[in-house]
Amino acid sequence: MAVATLIDIWLTDHVAVKTEAPIRYTTSVKHLLRFFEQERKLGKVGSTVMVSDVNKRLIDRFIKFRKGEGVGGWTINRDLKALRGALNHGWKNELIESAPFVHDVEARDKAKPRDLVYTPERVAALLEAAASREDRKHLLLYIIIALSTCGRSWAILDLDSSQIRDGRIHFLADDRAQSKKRRSIVPIAPTLAPWLEGIKGKVIVSRKPKAERNWADPAVPEFFEYPCYDLGDSFEKCLIEAGICREVYDDEGNQVMLPARAKLGETKPRPKLKGLGTPNTLRHTAITEMHRRGVPEAQIDAAAGHVGEGTGKRNYRHVRPDYLAEFIAGVEAYWAEISRYTDVHLRSHSGPKVASLASARARARIKTKE
Repeated sequence: MAVATLIDIWLTDHVAVKTEAPIRYTTSVKHLLRFFEQERKLGKVGSTVMVSDVNKRLIDRFIKFRKGEGVGGWTINRDLKALRGALNHGWKNELIESAPFVHDVEARDKAKPRDLVYTPERVAALLEAAASREDRKHLLLYIIIALSTCGRSWAILDLDSSQIRDGRIHFLADDRAQSKKRRSIVPIAPTLAPWLEGIKGKVIVSRKPKAERNWADPAVPEFFEYPCYDLGDSFEKCLIEAGICREVYDDEGNQVMLPARAKLGETKPRPKLKGLGTPNTLRHTAITEMHRRGVPEAQIDAAAGHVGEGTGKRNYRHVRPDYLAEFIAGVEAYWAEISRYTDVHLRSHSGPKVASLASARARARIKTKE
């Protein structure tokens, strides 16, 4: 059986049921399918990648393929998890006799700790890019939450309104067990608070435009919403739009060019661009900014989920009036600095701006510095 077919069955039987959303390929699945197509073009497999083709050599080639795109070990392992999930689903449902073993990236091949931290100017440009379109509202909210809490990416994407109570975000749901990647309890910063008011159900929800023929009826919304569990594509596009990117070169050092887009009136090829960083860079940026502002390390670690706590502290410390008070003060000081370049993170701002002066200034500063 073709692996792509197993992936489709897995998405239909498992992911769609879990998310209650229309079937759509996740970013990880898209990367796998791109790799499968490359394997076909290079003659490494037949017309498609079959289950029998999945072995250590193929997985190693996929790891090399993704590392060549500048991707780190954590992201590659996330892609492999999707492949593993589809294969295991096929085996459990007796679609295949056995699920081939899919190994992770070895420790020595994993990306080293990143030094990349977004400057306030870059954060402003990123916020402006996210605020410029209605179908990126979920990304704007994600960025504001990440920079206000130092939260882990998947914890923010899993967040439900039931976890927001008593002025705090409980990143660990009541029915979920704590793991070594700890999910913390963080007070809601004043800048973040207005963005969370009135939310019901899942917090990060994607918005996609409906066909224009449905807009004639005022009772029909122009967008449909569905739970979001992956920010890869939208975050990458925002990075590029904000100017936080680099040009892409192939193994021979030649610049990679993309064909002109006739629909946009382009007549010449354009350089392929790669965004700098990932959603997790926001967490790294927030933690770094808190250190710069002298926030006690214990409070930063507590907010970021870096350390475990005894039962007493875990169950009761967060109810203290001064819980993470200096951390929240640091967060607000950081947002005050961001306000020098943009105001889209303020709930009272005038609304999405397609090409605001603040965004133009932010991008100009980035270009000048680089």
